[in-house]
Amino acid sequence: MDRQTILYRGSLKSCNYRCAYCPFSKHPMSGRELEKDKEQWFSFVRAFPEKARELKSRALLVVPYGEALIHPWYWEGLGRISASGQADAVGAQTNLSFSVLDSLDIYLKAGGDLKKLRLWATFHPRMTTVRAFTETCRQLTDAGVLLCVGAVGVPKNLSVIRELKEALPEEIYLWINRMDGLRRRYTEEETEAFLEIDPYFSRELLSFPADPAGCRGRIFMEGDGKVRTCNIGTIQEQPVLTCSRKRCSCYLAYGGRADFMNRILFGPYPLFRIPRRPKAVFFDIDGTLVPQGVSCEEQAVPQDILAGLKALSKEKTRLFFATSLPVKEAMKRCGSISHLFSGGIFAGGAHLLWQDGAQKKEFFYFLDESCLEEAEALKEKLSVRALACRREGRVYKITLCRPAHSSWSSQDIKTVGDRLSGIRDGSLRCFAEGRCLQIVSARATKEEGVKTLCRWMGISPLQAAAAGDSKEDEEMVRICESFLSPLATSP
Repeated sequence: MDRQTILYRGSLKSCNYRCAYCPFSKHPMSGRELEKDKEQWFSFVRAFPEKARELKSRALLVVPYGEALIHPWYWEGLGRISASGQADAVGAQTNLSFSVLDSLDIYLKAGGDLKKLRLWATFHPRMTTVRAFTETCRQLTDAGVLLCVGAVGVPKNLSVIRELKEALPEEIYLWINRMDGLRRRYTEEETEAFLEIDPYFSRELLSFPADPAGCRGRIFMEGDGKVRTCNIGTIQEQPVLTCSRKRCSCYLAYGGRADFMNRILFGPYPLFRIPRRPKAVFFDIDGTLVPQGVSCEEQAVPQDILAGLKALSKEKTRLFFATSLPVKEAMKRCGSISHLFSGGIFAGGAHLLWQDGAQKKEFFYFLDESCLEEAEALKEKLSVRALACRREGRVYKITLCRPAHSSWSSQDIKTVGDRLSGIRDGSLRCFAEGRCLQIVSARATKEEGVKTLCRWMGISPLQAAAAGDSKEDEEMVRICESFLSPLATSP
């Protein structure tokens, strides 16, 4: 289930850093202005439980115009919201220029739960050193705080960013933001260098088409109570759902979209930008990896999905198909990406395949030959074609195909079920997909396929993730769902 994140921006518009490109470093706030920001923040803190219930939100990320966590009232407010019982996760964007011990003490005294605290930290090479910055990161991780670290992808800063990568604890993800002021494309060498640091960097280089229908994963709230759906565009619902922007050009925009790749990479609240790093991921094909109805010749895997698959592959995550297609059709359908996959669940769960270099495991749930004979006998009565998937002469899936644009009624499915021998004792199962009725062993399901493949790899389904868009995918997704739970951490 997709969960909404509230992103709070008060009237604070100042920073203790003096970066030349940043307008907030040039605006010192008066005591009166700071007091106003404090009052607005605590008003929001008091209203959060009710607002969160109203918006069906269970996460808060403070995204200030400047630096908020140098002010103690933000730590107190985060602690109080964490303790309210209405939040799974709370956090802020920050430059980490605060005392860890003093700040966490304020948070804890306000009832804060360290397991719920998430920090999005940005490294500023002109304002701090790698040593000082990483020491703060270690203090936070030692205290049990989850955080990510980021830097702007300035090519001339590559050496210091590499140094930062080496110095950070291995569990902390270092992300690279595209440099908007570069005014040229990254060279191939620069792109590869940043991909070595951040396997997800290719997503930053994409131009995500605006999709207001997917912008339900986050909402921005200002200190004065104003609410917006996005930080860069204006979404209107009448007369039709539209966005004033053609492209999502920053992570707070595209990272907050309710799509399966964001959830798989970063969990139910992807805007905290803290990766989950699953051991394996199982993907349905039609409607998930490839749009429904797109021919295999078009190779129309959306670029954002392709970038996510490549990122997972770089992270050594095992990728698997989970489809009703036979293996040859699946590989043809996804030819441009099939090399990223280690096998999968094919033929609706009747064929399982795992490949790891020279190592290979394979299993089939076979059907009795009489099932095909019974299916053939129905061809004239139901105006269908009967197709069989075989392995060494044995049938493991039967497909009954109706004419184009025809679908299967529940009565027709019952007719097939009543006719096929063995269906009454539960040895077979039938499921419809458009004009095709698939017939497989009752034990052949995507859920059982996930369990078997995980067992072959020596992992638990709790260490895996799954994505799909049909009833056939529901149980597969469910058994992997705890991996995406709000308080889960990388295994």
